[in-house]
Amino acid sequence: MVRTFSILFCCILFLFTIVVDCSAELSCDELLRILKEKGVVTDQDIEQAKGLRIEKQRAFEEKKEVVVKASRLPKSVNFKGRVQARYSYIEDDNFTKGTSQNAFDQSEFEGFVIRRVRLQWFGEVVDRWKYHIQISVDGDHNTDKLDITEPDYELRKDEVGVKLQDAYFIYDRHPLFNLTVGQFKSRFSPSYLTSGPALPLCERPLVIDKLTRKREIGFSIESKKKGQLDGRGHGARMHDNPIFYAVGLYNGNGFNKLRNDNDNFMATAMVVWRPSPYINFGVSYAYDHLGYDSENTVLGKAKVDENSNYVFEVKDGAVGKRMNIWDINSALDAGPVHLQVEYVQQHGHGFSRAYGYGVQGQIDLTDTFQLTARYDEFDPDVKVDDSFDSRWYTLGCNWFLHGQSIKWQFNYTFREEMNGGDVDNDVFMMHFQLLF
Repeated sequence: MVRTFSILFCCILFLFTIVVDCSAELSCDELLRILKEKGVVTDQDIEQAKGLRIEKQRAFEEKKEVVVKASRLPKSVNFKGRVQARYSYIEDDNFTKGTSQNAFDQSEFEGFVIRRVRLQWFGEVVDRWKYHIQISVDGDHNTDKLDITEPDYELRKDEVGVKLQDAYFIYDRHPLFNLTVGQFKSRFSPSYLTSGPALPLCERPLVIDKLTRKREIGFSIESKKKGQLDGRGHGARMHDNPIFYAVGLYNGNGFNKLRNDNDNFMATAMVVWRPSPYINFGVSYAYDHLGYDSENTVLGKAKVDENSNYVFEVKDGAVGKRMNIWDINSALDAGPVHLQVEYVQQHGHGFSRAYGYGVQGQIDLTDTFQLTARYDEFDPDVKVDDSFDSRWYTLGCNWFLHGQSIKWQFNYTFREEMNGGDVDNDVFMMHFQLLF
């Protein structure tokens, strides 16, 4: 009897195991279908079961995401760099009678030169907190060759040698609220905010180098910018949000100057509106008080004092106080055609109005070859008609061997003087870029 019962129990256990194994292979949907066919559940019961399952899965994923974020460690240091080598041919080495753009637009830089070497470290410390550090080694490290009495002396001095370019952190709080603090590009001009490796010509528009606000120490509150503000950067992602804005407060006396040279600050405001994917409009304003010396604006000839420092004429206790700078810009991107225009005007107490604008375009013939052109006009003093009132016509092309990472650029600039005598100062540039 006992033996018979044992055999029967083993058979039942075996059959039960088979049933369990078979049911384990059934999915939830199949099991619900069988129960519906047996009349155990209804369609309403099935829908409620599915909804409950989705809610539980979503709650599990959210819990898992929170756990991952809470345990995230600071990211490692990221590094990248840039080398730009250049060959320049200058038609006439004498630039005392006409406008030159920067330190490299001088006779001592004719021939081969290392235009830019940039090294950058960046990354995240913790969630939402980012940092960025950049140093430069540009051209000749010795600034003694530069003429201290030239009005652009400070501009040229800032462009050569070993320098700290950027040192700032970003608090990424919200797509419409980001805080940037430190030394960085002041938020004023789309042309200046275009990253250097993405420039379609070897240099930025002439008026941007002469009049716009550049790197400063201060802070900026702005919306998040993803990519370039327009399509001049070949292959780069464009910032496609409807609005980009930035408001900032800075020392106003240039970069790598660890103290403010007067009791005033520079305030800026910038807005770029994109009503459609193909066009945008922007306006910027800067209010600045100049210090007593070494300002990087075109104010006229400087004088050398007894301490070998150069200074500008002081009127009413300040140089050019109540300075106002306006920037109006627009860009069009339609398939392979890209067009940008930017107008800048500077005026204030103690000096005459200065203005300039640039109209620039690119046509992508292929994925690796691009034609470029630009018209520049610049007048440092509207009350004086001389050979410094300039009109430049630049033609060029870009050959992208490996995107922006390896590219050749060729530019030729025809330079004309609107007033005064003509100056033979046309320039040819051949520019090679390597990003790593």
